[in-house]
Amino acid sequence: MRSIRRPLALGGAILGLILLAPLTHALGANGPGSRPAPPNCPSFNSGSFHKSTTINNPYFPAVPGTRFTYKGFVQKTPVVDIVTVTHNSPTIDGVKTIEVRDQVFEAEVPTEDTLDWYAQDDQGNVWYFGELATQLPAGTHDGSWTAGIDGAQPGYIMEAVPKVGDIYCQENAPGAAQDAAQVLSNSASRSVPFGSYSGNVLQTKDYSLLEPKNEHKFYEPGVGMLEAISITGPSEDIQLYTIEHGV
Repeated sequence: MRSIRRPLALGGAILGLILLAPLTHALGANGPGSRPAPPNCPSFNSGSFHKSTTINNPYFPAVPGTRFTYKGFVQKTPVVDIVTVTHNSPTIDGVKTIEVRDQVFEAEVPTEDTLDWYAQDDQGNVWYFGELATQLPAGTHDGSWTAGIDGAQPGYIMEAVPKVGDIYCQENAPGAAQDAAQVLSNSASRSVPFGSYSGNVLQTKDYSLLEPKNEHKFYEPGVGMLEAISITGPSEDIQLYTIEHGV
């Protein structure tokens, strides 16, 4: 699962439509600890990505050379999360993607270094194509997956037009990573060190169907993710501090 410390938390062409298998492991549909299964995951067609590396979805902009710095805590441990949109563009499952590097430091000690892959389709949905997660110092790769390999299939990380009540798959790698999200509001307000925003913030509930951990995420149009905060399990919270361009 893409943990709360991963804020943002990309072969050959596949010409046919692929309907992702429904995710069936879920709890009840209501309450902070619920994990409702999406009725179906989005249909993937690699031919629907003509400008795949132009990721300009207002809630999830990913411009190469941009660095987002988040700070917060995991229980009582201070955390810094540095998310850099790189200039790398690997092709995954027939689609050219944008590679994003996510580095986590707990009490100034590196604990995770992950490469995530994203692409935007012709309708403006941003898709998640996998991750190479490296846990430090062990150097293990638990939770890593790549779309098109071992049955793993991509999903939405952000819809083109999020609507309250939408539930969608973010990733479907059976046995390794099965995450989903639910749109709670598109008119929320939020204040973080980077700025204060009122009435137009997107709020989602992100959760795994494999482990009991849910979080709320908040996104500002034209900015991206403002905050991720755990709503079940140990207390965790990270907030946007800075955005740098041209790195």
